Amino acid sequence: MSDVGKSRPCQRCGVLIPLERIEVLPDTRLCAGCSKAVGGEFELSMTPENLAKNGSLKKNYGSFEFKKTRKPLPPKRR
Repeated sequence: MSDVGKSRPCQRCGVLIPLERIEVLPDTRLCAGCSKAVGGEFELSMTPENLAKNGSLKKNYGSFEFKKTRKPLPPKRR
């Protein structure tokens, strides 16, 4: 079941997340203000894929693998 089209509260401050934000980022858990305060909700990492033959010293990167992981949510200070 998709949460798109349904407003839900921010997991950090409890304010309702605007529907526009949910439409663009369906898996978001934070409102825009909290996301900005914690420096983003996700951490992105990029790893090059080496396509060279085994034992070759030549670096032949054909593509990159991107990994998106959630950051732990720090509590909101009052």
